[in-house]
Amino acid sequence: MRKFLIASHGQLAGGMKSALELITGATAEVAVLQGYLDDQYVSMADEIANILETAGTGEEWVVFTDLMGGSITNMVLRVAAELGKADSVHIVAGMNLPLVIEVILADPEVPVKELLAEKIGMAREQLVYINEIIRNIND
Repeated sequence: MRKFLIASHGQLAGGMKSALELITGATAEVAVLQGYLDDQYVSMADEIANILETAGTGEEWVVFTDLMGGSITNMVLRVAAELGKADSVHIVAGMNLPLVIEVILADPEVPVKELLAEKIGMAREQLVYINEIIRNIND
């Protein structure tokens, strides 16, 4: 079984889940972690550990984060290693909505590494400078 975590600085993760729900309705196995939202110090590492510890034997987590090298991504990586779950926690940095949708709606029988390689390639194709396309059409 696959579970999903969308984690970000600020409210981006909540917005991604909201958009995911609006477009697909598929949010049953999706957790959200929004970092650094209030003045009270809450250990992000503890929150990540609480989420990842719920995985049972044979379960995998796909974790979408906002920034490669960002503190959220680094904490997920560190906590997964500390919990001994590095093989069952798959971290994808630099998320975008098409990627999140494609991965969450994908066939759960497809091995996660294969799935992520394919869907990350598709997500890269979604990054398009539209003005250039329009300019080429009009020329």
